[in-house]
Amino acid sequence: MPRALSKYTVREWFRLRPLVDRKNHARYQVRERIALAKHAGPVSLPRIRNRKVLITISFNDPQVIGWQIKLIAKNIPHAIHIIADNSNDFAARAAIQGICKSTGLTYVAVPGNPWGKGKPDGSRSHGYALNWAWQNIALANNSSMVAFLDHDIFPIQNTDPFRLLAAATVAGAVTTHPDGRWYLWPGFALFNLDRLTTTRLNFGKDWLDDLDTGGLNWSRLYCRLSEGQLCKANVDRLPIADNIPFEEAFFERIDDWTHECGTTSIQIEPGRQRLLIELKRRHTMKILARSGLLTDPNELNRSDSAIHSSITQ
Repeated sequence: MPRALSKYTVREWFRLRPLVDRKNHARYQVRERIALAKHAGPVSLPRIRNRKVLITISFNDPQVIGWQIKLIAKNIPHAIHIIADNSNDFAARAAIQGICKSTGLTYVAVPGNPWGKGKPDGSRSHGYALNWAWQNIALANNSSMVAFLDHDIFPIQNTDPFRLLAAATVAGAVTTHPDGRWYLWPGFALFNLDRLTTTRLNFGKDWLDDLDTGGLNWSRLYCRLSEGQLCKANVDRLPIADNIPFEEAFFERIDDWTHECGTTSIQIEPGRQRLLIELKRRHTMKILARSGLLTDPNELNRSDSAIHSSITQ
């Protein structure tokens, strides 16, 4: 919902800001609903009926998808894992589909994203992909529990993420607004469908009220839940190197998973960005190596060379 009328200043009222905001909010919601209705297509997956399922929203990065698939297969061996591909790069989409085919994983292309063309809006695009997957994969097949994952989050040990839902309705990494509202970060968000009071969720961002992707579910679901219906995953921030400040880049340890925390500030110069990306990728490659999943033994050496090159440039 747009922010409450009481939150607008007198100056904003004189400028008719509340009316403009509500018009824009309605316009965005209508545009997304039209796209979802136009591209509604329940994906028949009988094997996930009444089952627990992990759904990764992938985007333009075959490498991290390959890593995640390997680590989930090793550390959550009985998981049903599905890739819902939101990539807008055709080469990346073909590569991700190929990885899924070679590993026997279900691949579903997210169709008709209205926010992925022209000047893409990453948060809105991700929200649309989540809404489409929720309706056409999770609900269409009557899954019992669903976990949404970002593509750059990896289980680092044997684990069962659904244990967080043993006594809860929802679980995951919680983002809290200063006024007390909260929502699940959709990169690690779990739902027990049998306990939900509504399945009419909206994973879009509440851009008028400072809540990012998933924030619109505050008014749809989260505000109605009691404290006992939420299980918060433990979240810690970790440095990617001793000499790298948190403002530039960091990892997150979420439950038994590590999250790359993909992007860094666009104000960081390109060479520095390359260094930070290589440091994060090397961290994940070391996890793969410890798990015996790094198929190319020279990959770590190439990463070290790329790091050295970034430092010396």
